[in-house]
Amino acid sequence: MTTGDRPPNVAALAAQLDSTMGILYERLAGLTDEEYLWEPAPSCWSLRPRGQHRTAKAYGKGDWVWEYEAPTPQPPPLRTIAWLCWHMAAAGMGRADYTTGDRSWTFDDLECPPTAEGGMALLRAGADRWRAVFEEVAPEEYAQVGRSSFPWGLDPKLPLADILWWQNREMIHHGAEIAMLRDLYAQRQ
Repeated sequence: MTTGDRPPNVAALAAQLDSTMGILYERLAGLTDEEYLWEPAPSCWSLRPRGQHRTAKAYGKGDWVWEYEAPTPQPPPLRTIAWLCWHMAAAGMGRADYTTGDRSWTFDDLECPPTAEGGMALLRAGADRWRAVFEEVAPEEYAQVGRSSFPWGLDPKLPLADILWWQNREMIHHGAEIAMLRDLYAQRQ
């Protein structure tokens, strides 16, 4: 499929995702391990060594896990850059699997890297996997309700184009949170 085969709204969403991620990757240049795991408040959700998580639920394979509670407390707790990178990567990989993959992916399939370099690599892999969906789906499938059947969200009830929009919104929203955390970290006393 070529870019010209996509509906105009989908082509615009693809361009938006590309620019969003480019801006975020530039914003993350120079991220250190300390900053990646920095907690601006005592009750932050983060990535933690297995067995040391502070929430009732924790996901991920390997020695580290991603903290989570469902339903999410309101207001939601602050999250570390590490938590946000993992969340964004997981959403991209999971939604891609439930859109063009074998629909078997779970949150426990994903490593939780405790380093900034590992977190950035994971974020890129998740974003790239999701971005590939734009190329893998036939043009007529963007209007198909349930084309993405990711079970943790409204995906089965919405047209794929709406899910593309939602995932972009997630990347923009969480990318802005990461940018704010970097600003706060730089100004800490």
